Amino acid sequence: MTRRGGVHVDELPAAARKRLGLRRSRQQTFKREQLRSEALAVLAALKHLTADQRRRVLEHAIKVNEV
Repeated sequence: MTRRGGVHVDELPAAARKRLGLRRSRQQTFKREQLRSEALAVLAALKHLTADQRRRVLEHAIKVNEV
C-alpha cells in the first residue's frame, strides 16, 4: 500500500497524539480467522439445538460472562 504524504497516527510522539486527541491504532492479538474458528467450534457444540434454543443459550452465556 502506498502512502500519499502525511504521518500515520502511530508515528506521532505520545505528547503530540495527546494534544491532537488521537489514539494509537489497536494491535489485534486475536485474529479474525481465530475468531471465526472459535465461533464455529462453539456453534458445533450447539448443533443439536434449534435456532431459538441456540439464541437463548448464547444470550444466557453472555449474561454469565458479565462478571
